[in-house]
Amino acid sequence: MKNIIITISRQYGSGGRYIGKLIAEKLNISFYDREFIEIVAKKMSIDKEYIENVEEKFTNDNLFFTAFNKEYFSSPFSDEIKYSTLDKMFEIQREIIKDIANKESCVIIGRCANFILKETCHKCFNVFIHATNKNRIERISNEYGIKMENAETQLKNTDKYRANYYKYYTGEEWGNMVNYNLTIDSGYFNDEDICNIVIEAVKKKNINT
Repeated sequence: MKNIIITISRQYGSGGRYIGKLIAEKLNISFYDREFIEIVAKKMSIDKEYIENVEEKFTNDNLFFTAFNKEYFSSPFSDEIKYSTLDKMFEIQREIIKDIANKESCVIIGRCANFILKETCHKCFNVFIHATNKNRIERISNEYGIKMENAETQLKNTDKYRANYYKYYTGEEWGNMVNYNLTIDSGYFNDEDICNIVIEAVKKKNINT
């Protein structure tokens, strides 16, 4: 039987991480999100806190070419090619994602996994979870303890970070429905319903492939 690979992209405050973890538990498969941070930190011999601070944290294109591209490492393929430290982090993470997909069934949160695994033979089930601003602001306030007046700013900034990160490394638009097998509104369906919908769809997909 082929590995079950589910990738979940999500708007901030849509509950995507929690839903992904619940799906993994129900299917009894591995779950990967912040686990990548420790793996990459060990491979690069850098502080985990550094990765936490910069991962998916882009506010505009100018930031790509100023703050992060000041630190470089040499490409192993050519002395003339240079990549930023952030690019190195992404490349290591990409190899980790492909290696995990080869070894086991899993749910992977974010990190351009749906795009990265296009390069492999795996038939992933790619999900995008979204909700209205109102529903997301309420969730952010209730679950993360962020004041309502600050929640909307946090929401807009985090979505922008994720969209810029995705665009920078894939050349595609984050949240574009054509990049996913299923997009679903977590303000319309509850978390349990979404888990069941995704699991049912994945089971049917695996039966028919």
